[in-house]
Amino acid sequence: MISAEDIIERLKKSFHTPSRKDEKLKVVVLCIVISTTFWFFSALNKEDYISQVNYPVEIVFDETGYIATTELPNRIPLEVTGGGWDLMTRSFGFNMNPIRIRLNRPDESNFVLTSTLRSRLTPELDPVVVNYVLKDSLVFDIQKRVSREFELTLDTTSISFDSDFRMASQVLLEPRTITWTGPEKIINSLDRLIYVKADLSEIDEDVDEALDIPEPPALITTEVESTQLSFEVVRLMDVQTELNVRMVNFPDSLWSVNPTIINARYRIEELKFDVTDTTAIDVYADYDELDPLDSSIVLQTTLNNAFIEGLELSVTKVKASKNE
Repeated sequence: MISAEDIIERLKKSFHTPSRKDEKLKVVVLCIVISTTFWFFSALNKEDYISQVNYPVEIVFDETGYIATTELPNRIPLEVTGGGWDLMTRSFGFNMNPIRIRLNRPDESNFVLTSTLRSRLTPELDPVVVNYVLKDSLVFDIQKRVSREFELTLDTTSISFDSDFRMASQVLLEPRTITWTGPEKIINSLDRLIYVKADLSEIDEDVDEALDIPEPPALITTEVESTQLSFEVVRLMDVQTELNVRMVNFPDSLWSVNPTIINARYRIEELKFDVTDTTAIDVYADYDELDPLDSSIVLQTTLNNAFIEGLELSVTKVKASKNE
């Protein structure tokens, strides 16, 4: 077998042998590679190197009952002393089986002291010696996995009606409630009312639409992603009519008001309008409200139909006079 010294001697002689420039360059490169390799292997044979390694750990807990809200630590930084070969293998992760840290009640504490792990690390790294554990604790956040019920409600700002239509029934959402599951602290911090957007405009007919439920926050899971929205819609009618002015508290029958008939305009739901109902609106002039300066009386109204809205009268005052 050719020794390293023989190889070097041959390389030296090659410099005195006539050759092209690129061949000499190759010889130089080869010399550098060989010398570097000799140095590398020689260095690895030395003992008592001080280095730093990250030893793998695995935090184990009941993942059906608990949930980690942050990334779990998976390495412990160590300062170690050992031979070059041993340290190199550890630096590449060889011969380092993860230490399993089992947590029975992980929500009761959010850290593990690394000093409690030293006795387990020492035999795993042998013959490398642990000088120091460079981190005093492994910090995590693991919470109980809980489920809570949340109520769905329609965001009324996300719907608008045609000017001649309005809602005529209660808003129904099916399902009305949903269950979210996730870390206890996050779940408990959430508002129990979830607003669902419909994004419906110019509504002019009954609504029966599937709506997406807002996505839950990170780490929260749900089995329901949509709800069915339904409600009835009714058309509003513009009504114009004539009304008789009723006289109230006048001293005797010699008194009269002018005008005695006025025009009125209002809106009402189509299904609530009864053309034969003459008592829906009561317009009256109360003598006790007579203004002595001009004998005028401000008209008052009583709505006997709760569905009437936007009432407008052609006049708001009448003149009272006594016929002699």
